[in-house]
Amino acid sequence: MSRWVVHAAVELTASHALRSYRGQPEEPHTHRWRVEIRAGTDHLNEEGYALDFHAIRDLLNEAVAPLAGTLLDEHPEIGAPSPTAESLALHLARCLAPGVEALGGRLLTVSVWEGPGNRVDLELT
Repeated sequence: MSRWVVHAAVELTASHALRSYRGQPEEPHTHRWRVEIRAGTDHLNEEGYALDFHAIRDLLNEAVAPLAGTLLDEHPEIGAPSPTAESLALHLARCLAPGVEALGGRLLTVSVWEGPGNRVDLELT
């Protein structure tokens, strides 16, 4: 069986401070975060494409926009127990999955880069 996978990515600037990094609380600092999602479907629609690129990107932009320029520690779903890249990925997955399903697909992964060289992937099963 084949699966078509559509990718979308956005960037945002936001701050955070881990509550206990290597045993010590961090000072608040800012990152240029990158978020990429992968959404899949097993079929093409009547126009011959899997999922609308623009609709997927719009969903991602809508989910990320409220976080831009904020201190992630203050977000109720991201800040506790600590505002990690993993917490951000989980929050975005919860926000995005219903919208992707409404478009006829399934959210497969949410990847969050904390700066250019550090990435975590949340794979949804």
